[in-house]
Parts: sequence; structure tokens; C-alpha cells
Amino acid sequence: MKKIRMKVIAALVAGLTFSGTVQMAYASPVSGETLTNIETQQDQYYAIQERINALHKDMDVILDDITYITSLIDEANARIAEIEANKAQVEAEIVTTQATLLEKETEYGERLRAMYKQGNGGILSALLGAESIADFVARTDAVIKIAKIDRQMLQEIEDLKNELQAKNDALQKNIDEENALNEENKANLAQVEVKKSESDAKMAELKAEEDKIMSDLSMMEVYLVGSNEAIINASGSSDAQLQAAINDLREIRTHIITESADQKVVNLIEKAKSILAARKAQRDREAALAAQKTSSSSVNTGGSVVSSSATGAEIVAYAKNFLGIPYVWGGNTTAGLDCSGFTRIVFSHFGVNLPRVSRDQAKIGKYVPISQAQPGDLLYFGESRVTHVAIYVGNGMMIHAPKPGDVVRISSITWHVNNYSIVGARRIIGN
Repeated sequence: MKKIRMKVIAALVAGLTFSGTVQMAYASPVSGETLTNIETQQDQYYAIQERINALHKDMDVILDDITYITSLIDEANARIAEIEANKAQVEAEIVTTQATLLEKETEYGERLRAMYKQGNGGILSALLGAESIADFVARTDAVIKIAKIDRQMLQEIEDLKNELQAKNDALQKNIDEENALNEENKANLAQVEVKKSESDAKMAELKAEEDKIMSDLSMMEVYLVGSNEAIINASGSSDAQLQAAINDLREIRTHIITESADQKVVNLIEKAKSILAARKAQRDREAALAAQKTSSSSVNTGGSVVSSSATGAEIVAYAKNFLGIPYVWGGNTTAGLDCSGFTRIVFSHFGVNLPRVSRDQAKIGKYVPISQAQPGDLLYFGESRVTHVAIYVGNGMMIHAPKPGDVVRISSITWHVNNYSIVGARRIIGN
């Protein structure tokens, strides 16, 4: 745990700044009591951060379980829809077969009634009208054969109807089994959501404590800036004084916790650097004129170019379209996303169909150490298993769907790298 030390702060506030001497001068020295109060507040902050971090890890597992169970429910619903579609088709075939059977039974009955109305005389007349014994036998066989064919046809239609009904019953059994499985999944989901609600309530309490501590601490930490602000704002400060202020502020920054105080220090550092850069540029121009150079000297701006694959840059650019979308348990649409739902929808835009849950996504692509991650790489984190995924943006930043109550955002990877036992990156697109 990073902890501010009294002797370090005391050393920062004790010195004086003179031209050419790298020491600090504070117009309003920070008192020992103030330093003690700052240290006390920071200790309280670190203590509550440990509790928040522990709870955050527990919630990570709960949210991963919710995503997994939700995916099981979605898969079961898809199977039910497919089975119901097949069942509807079979039921339509049963209706058609029943109609055919009824039609054939009606025809068969009408023939029987016709023969009955003609009486035995009609049949006998047809038989006795035979011109020979062979003709008589042939006519008799024909009458018997017609009756057999009618009966066989009716039996075949009846058998088909029974076969379709059995198939329909089997499909209904499958639907009942899937529904029973879904009810079990929903019961498990309800239990996990209870844990989620309890964790949310506890997190809200801890965040309220944290906010109170941070509010008080931010005002105290600003005092650590001391007279560095006055030195940087003074037009008469020398380069050595400005550089000393920059060095001191960089050291002070390593002991600052609150974002507002840190931003103030960063702004002062950048202002001092800009003044020094402007002075150097002016000196370079003057030197160039003195040497009567006809072309401008090339000036190293100190900028750096971050190399990344075009495809990785495209992934990051597309992922930023989802900034601000709320976190939703099991969410995988633009109405709401969880961590793996977010990465899945981004990579699907580039033709990559990632698995639904974090632990499976962390198996796709080529492993690279997180220290060698490039923009567009998938990052993963967890304890006993992978429970969170994100997309690396570059410069130690990632874009992800953090947790309920939050939105898709760009964050530093530092907290996740320092607090999880499982960390890594997967190169899914690119070399």
C-alpha cells in the first residue's frame, strides 16, 4: 500500500529556492499538524480502498456468474423457439393428414353406400355380366382388390397421422424439459441477483465513506503545492527555479491521492514545461539569427508517436462509439452492456465472433504479456478465473464496461493490474 511519509513531505516543504540552487521556498510553510492530518486522512482512504477492492473482486465474480447464467437462459430460449417452430410444422402436417384421412374415408364410405344402394343385385349384375368363367373370376378379384386397396390406403394415412402425433408429443416433451431447465437457471439467477443487491448496498456505503474522506483530503493535499504555484506564475522565475518546481511537483504528485489535487499539480507542471519550452524556442531562434541560418532549425518537440496496427486503431475508434452506454447485467446490446457483451459487440463489427463470457473470450487469439499489449488487444483479469475483459486503448488505458451503476468508459489499467492475480492480453486481430 502506497503510504505518504512525514519525513518525505517535511523535506519537500523545508527548503528555500534561490537562483541556481535546486531548493524549494514556501511562502506559507505547511505545518506539522496539517501534515499529520493529511497522513491520517490518506491512511483512512487506503483502508477503505482495501475494503472497496475486496468487494469489487467479489462483485466481479457475481457479475460474471450473472452473465453466464443469462447466456444459458438465452441459449435455452433459442432452443425452445427452434423446437416450437418444428412443432408448429408437425402440427400443420397433422392437420393436413387428418383432412386427407377424412377425405379418403368419405370417398370410401360413399363407395360402400353406393354398392349398398345397388344392393347385391348391382354387384351380382356386374359379376354375372361376365362373358366367361375367366371374366367372372377377374371381375370378382377386381372387386376384392378395390376394397383391399381402399382399406390399405386408409391404414397408411392413419399410421402417418399417429407417427406425426408421436413426433409432436416428443417435441412437446423437449419443450417441457427446456422450460424446466430455464426455471432452474432463473432460480439460480435470482439467488445471484440477491448477492448482487447486497453487494451494491455495501458498495454504496463504502463509496459514501470514500467520498467524505476524499472531499476533506482534496482540500488538504492542495496545500502540498506550497509556493511552487507562485514560482511558476512569476514571470521573473529562472529556468533553474522552474525546473526545481517541476521536480518537486513530480515528487509531490507521487504522494497525492485525490484527482482534483493531482490535476492541479499536473496543470502546474505542464505550465512550467510550456514556459521552459517557449524560452528554449526563443533562444534557438535567436541563435539561428545570430548564425545567419537561412533555414529554420529542426526542433525536437519531444513528442512521441505511438505505433499501432491500423486494425488495432480501428478497433479502438469503433469501441469509443459505445462510451456512455450503461452497464446492464448480461447486457449485449446498445441498450446496455456488461464487460464481455461490450467486447463481443465491438469485435463482431470486424467479423470476429467472440464467445459470450469473459473466461472463454480470454482463450481466443494469441497470448501476449499485458506489458506488451497494443491498441485493440483484449485484456483480461480475474482471481480464481477470468471475470473481467476490456480493450486496450494504449498508454496504459483501456475501454470497458466496469460495473453496474457505471457506463462504458476509458480507464487506467493500473488498478486492475495491481489488484488481480490473473492478468494478460490476447491479440485477436493483427500481428
